[in-house]
Amino acid sequence: MKTVKRGHVQQVRASQPLRAAAIVIYVTLALLVVTIPQSMVNWLADMNGNAVQETLLRVAESLQKVCAATGLATPYSRARALFLALRGNEEG
Repeated sequence: MKTVKRGHVQQVRASQPLRAAAIVIYVTLALLVVTIPQSMVNWLADMNGNAVQETLLRVAESLQKVCAATGLATPYSRARALFLALRGNEEG
């Protein structure tokens, strides 16, 4: 049977909450990008142009098309339309 030092076990336990928090944050960001893909496209379009930004913009636009085709962005689109209607604004 393998013996484990007490300090090592405490160090492993201490790193688990940080790992869990990082996973929650990255999953939340991925969910936002998938459900509100327009935000990523707008953010990348506002950046100064360079090769990496242009590539990421093309990927974000493709993701936006896929999300719209699959209906993943439908709840956001409906909520945005309702918000704009309540404010009296039109989509521009």
